[in-house]
Amino acid sequence: MSGVAALDALARRLLPSGYGCAVLPLTAEPAPLRPEEAEAVTRAVPKRRREFALGRMALRAAIRAAGHDLPADLPIVARPDRQPDLPQGIRASLSHSGDYCIAIAAPPGGASVGIDLEPCARSLPEGLAEAVMPFRLNGSPFAPLLPFCAKEAMFKAQYPLTGRMLDFREVPAVIGPTRFRACMGDRLIGGRWGQAAECWLAISLWRG
Repeated sequence: MSGVAALDALARRLLPSGYGCAVLPLTAEPAPLRPEEAEAVTRAVPKRRREFALGRMALRAAIRAAGHDLPADLPIVARPDRQPDLPQGIRASLSHSGDYCIAIAAPPGGASVGIDLEPCARSLPEGLAEAVMPFRLNGSPFAPLLPFCAKEAMFKAQYPLTGRMLDFREVPAVIGPTRFRACMGDRLIGGRWGQAAECWLAISLWRG
């Protein structure tokens, strides 16, 4: 099974029925950006422009797979916080890391979604383990990138509803063999994770 197929299969196992998913290799040829989208990356290096364009392709595919009628010519521009500016009622999330780009989307009326993808063999940035503490690993491998991946997915799930930036050190998390959960103030948030194509993949759903 190819890496794209393995990640797609894993994401679909982690998601409820009806949610859309799309995975692309970062070596794929991206479709041309709409003029409004291209403005966001006019000064970016070619690698960043490619990732941005592939991200828009993946978002559109995931959104349509979730049952939304998304016009082909509708641009998905970047907001000032760099999040995709999606039409009202559409909830989607995007991640690209290593060799892949992946997007997920909720069906109409579905929960807010967050996804993160991290290569298992990625070199740890200095201080990462301390930055993602506190976390407890229950039956999951000791790998600081896994709690980071889980917390990043949870951040992305809650952000469209709260607009809240998170200090990961203030979000204690428990990472189990297939699931994770965390305290965000007095609220609980969680999700599911897995490993495929030599990557950690975490998905969080949150209704607020």
